[in-house]
Amino acid sequence: MQPSSNRRLLFLLAAILLISAIWTGANRSAGTVAAQGNGKAAGRTPIVLNTKPVRVVADAAPVLSGIAIDTQRDEVFMTNDKESAEPSIMVYPTQFQPTDRVMEPKRRLAGPKTNLALPCGVAVSPEFQEMFAVSGDGQDINIFPMVADGNSAPSRVIHVPHASGGVSFDIKNDEIYITTEHANRISVYSRKAQGDDDPLRIIQGPNTSLADPHGIYVDADRNEILVTNHGNWRKTRTGEAFALHGDSKFAFMRGSFSHPGIVEPLGPSSGKFMSPSIMVFSRTANGDVGPLRTIQGSRTRLNIGVGISRDPETGEIIVANSGDNSILFFAANANGDVAPLRVLAGPATNLKGATGVAIDTKHNELWVTSWENHMAAVFPRNAEGNVPPLRVIHSAPKTAPPATMGRLGAVAFDSKRQEILAPN
Repeated sequence: MQPSSNRRLLFLLAAILLISAIWTGANRSAGTVAAQGNGKAAGRTPIVLNTKPVRVVADAAPVLSGIAIDTQRDEVFMTNDKESAEPSIMVYPTQFQPTDRVMEPKRRLAGPKTNLALPCGVAVSPEFQEMFAVSGDGQDINIFPMVADGNSAPSRVIHVPHASGGVSFDIKNDEIYITTEHANRISVYSRKAQGDDDPLRIIQGPNTSLADPHGIYVDADRNEILVTNHGNWRKTRTGEAFALHGDSKFAFMRGSFSHPGIVEPLGPSSGKFMSPSIMVFSRTANGDVGPLRTIQGSRTRLNIGVGISRDPETGEIIVANSGDNSILFFAANANGDVAPLRVLAGPATNLKGATGVAIDTKHNELWVTSWENHMAAVFPRNAEGNVPPLRVIHSAPKTAPPATMGRLGAVAFDSKRQEILAPN
């Protein structure tokens, strides 16, 4: 009888532990819901942490990302999309004596009035004395005077879909071109647009094959749009967009923090991973239309292509290949799985996370922003192979650790390995 009684006791204890675990989990879930639902779900008041952190892991030095050059004033405009370093647009001279020291910008546009969010792209119009900036974490084209400095508000703002990847200006047709990453979209606006003005044209839909577009360059002479794609594809409808906050009309299309929007049923995923690519569209393309040409495949060496430009004299397509720290040069009419004409890469270049690229036609120089080591490098226009830059701009000391943290989306703690995990 004793063994049987012991077994019954063990079963009873196991049942109690199971019920206790279920009850604890339910209450933890209720607590989580309460915190997320203003305490209504479980009648609890959420805990608000209004105190200084014990310690902070952050990079306080600005990085250099998007880039544009004004050859009339010999100035280069570069964006800093590092949240921990106060997002900004910094302006430097294009001509300076080589130095390994940190170079202070001529002007620095930063502060709450600027509405910059995390600026990843910049374009300039010396003719109209205007600067155009877009952000991967915002939903506006912010337009400033080219001489703007400090905590200055934009002269006007165009409300656009959330999460732009790049911006380009067409002086010949007076148009602004932007990409929208997650919506696989290219939008074209009049330079004079403001507020909720509609785009003149949209390139979006399954036939476009756009897959997480980032960099964009418009060539008005050849009537072409050049776009880099990371390869993250999902089916989108022409006109689809999203706004995260505010009164933008895009907030009503799919909902946002400030507007509930239309609740759409969760359907089967249409997403897939495609090879990175460069797409060339007609400048006047509109709607769900395919590209004129696509550069894609293993021979291209494309790997997280970000910034894109074109040499106006040779027609070469130039891409900042962030994934392998290189600059790729393709023929003007390149199409399909083709190798680049030449590659700028190697330890001597000191490129780490190449992000932006631009040609200084006045001084025959190639500019590259190098995100991970807080640097912009200047090379000869025809640079090739493992060659050092002519000179560099450092926005942090040369010995500073790499800028590996940018837009952190979450954080987790691995108690077994005593490590903090942060997707970037």
